Amino acid sequence: MVLMKIHIRGLVSFIFTLLSISLFIYIKIGGLPLFPRLTPSELREFGVFMIPLIYMWDYTIHAWPALLMAFLIAGFIAEVIPRSILSSYLSEAKMYSYILAAALAPLIAVCSCVMVPIFAGILYAGAGLGPAITFLLMAPASNILAILLTSELISWRIALARYIASFFGAIAIGMAINKLFAKSKIERLKTSRKQISIEIPPFLERCWNGLKFSGYLAKTLLPIFYLGIAIVSYVEAYIPSDIISQFMTGVKGVLLGSVIGVPMYTPTLVEVVFVKALKDLGAAPGAILAFLIGAPMTSIPSMLAVSRIVGWRVVLTYACLAILLAFITGVIYQLCIGVF
Repeated sequence: MVLMKIHIRGLVSFIFTLLSISLFIYIKIGGLPLFPRLTPSELREFGVFMIPLIYMWDYTIHAWPALLMAFLIAGFIAEVIPRSILSSYLSEAKMYSYILAAALAPLIAVCSCVMVPIFAGILYAGAGLGPAITFLLMAPASNILAILLTSELISWRIALARYIASFFGAIAIGMAINKLFAKSKIERLKTSRKQISIEIPPFLERCWNGLKFSGYLAKTLLPIFYLGIAIVSYVEAYIPSDIISQFMTGVKGVLLGSVIGVPMYTPTLVEVVFVKALKDLGAAPGAILAFLIGAPMTSIPSMLAVSRIVGWRVVLTYACLAILLAFITGVIYQLCIGVF
């Protein structure tokens, strides 16, 4: 009876996920808007107190299919590859470990701070410092939730560039950290790697677990998402577009985009909304891309937490490299699209 109940719940979860994806595809084919349509001048007409409410409503009625699909896919994928087996494949500081870390990290749809305990877990379970750093940086910078929303709300080209730059950049930074700090205290403190026996649940049970994890992600991230939307509504309504076009364009705009995310904590959903507002106000694509790469990798809350695990020398080194990566990527992107 219990087994049948699990199978029914899993089947319903799987069908619900497929229907949500189908709905999203249908809306995309139909050309219906999946992002807010109000302009800054229209927002200002509602008054100071009503602006965030109207903006949140505008987002909800247009973006809910994209959000629903993103959460469901993130939850489903998170259950397909159990996190407990990651350390078994990231223990060696060899190229395949870095590539695997960069490939698997996007499946963990979390922001930078939530990645810290996962990073600590795989590190102390036996993962190499370099591959663990690659995993730490890649997950918030280009997880599946971030890429889906970036593609939908900003641009598929920027989403693609974000993924490619984060993938190769996280690998390069991880290898550099391993080269510089391979003999550090954190490497000596790690426990010896053990053979891990994994019992993977049946597919339908994993579907149900994926739906539950989607719900957990939604409960965790949506309150922050809507708080971010409320703040962004005032940014879009009241910041003059000429200020953004003055400071967020050209090489100086790319540099600003690279570092502006450091003092900010921008969870996956909020950062995409914030950057979309900057784009609507005239920010250059290169500056937008630099922010989307640099901010998730170098947020202060995340770096403070990671410093307790690996020390400040490691943290400051990967942060500087991440900012450099964001800047170079933004400049290259601007050159490729012919803006400079």
